Amino acid sequence: MSMQSALEAQYQVTLARKQGGVEKSYTCHLYRAGLDKILKKCGEETFEAVIAAKGEDKAETVGEINDVLYHVTVLLCQQEVSLTEVMEALNLRCQTQGQPVDELYQVIAARSREEVTEDGSHYTAYLFLQGLDKILKKVGEACSLLLIAGKAGDRAAMASEAANLLYHMLAMMLAKGITPADVEAELDCRSRKEGNLKQVHSTDQTT
Repeated sequence: MSMQSALEAQYQVTLARKQGGVEKSYTCHLYRAGLDKILKKCGEETFEAVIAAKGEDKAETVGEINDVLYHVTVLLCQQEVSLTEVMEALNLRCQTQGQPVDELYQVIAARSREEVTEDGSHYTAYLFLQGLDKILKKVGEACSLLLIAGKAGDRAAMASEAANLLYHMLAMMLAKGITPADVEAELDCRSRKEGNLKQVHSTDQTT
């Protein structure tokens, strides 16, 4: 299984919850809580992923990346933005066509080793030349733009900004030595949990 396949499976399960899934699932709780709650969780989880990436615990960082991917998936389903639209925007962002996430990770890896030019045409190489902090800053900025698009209900902008966030998260993964296989394994593990990813705790009901 690839990271792309795992993302697609997560999207389908999350969409099924919206259409009438397990009543006690955390996903259903988020849908009932509404857009603002979902946006808040996307922002919180992205912040936690950035903080984790500054540390040395790879497993923690992988977990936080998956938390971001999950909550963004909920947002996309809630606003009726397809994963196909996001992937089209991500391929456009990477100047490729029809490539899955796993291949785009390799595209980013190859471009990170290119020579930086004065005209700034090699953005990925520039990003990696600046280092991890620059990449993490861009992850945060991309998330903010996604939240703004989500609040506005702009589906086209949401697809574009979700792709932008995913691009910078792939760059963050590369900078931290995290592979698509690492993320896929965690995604698959979570997707096989009863109730889809995690259950609602009693404290969740008042947050």
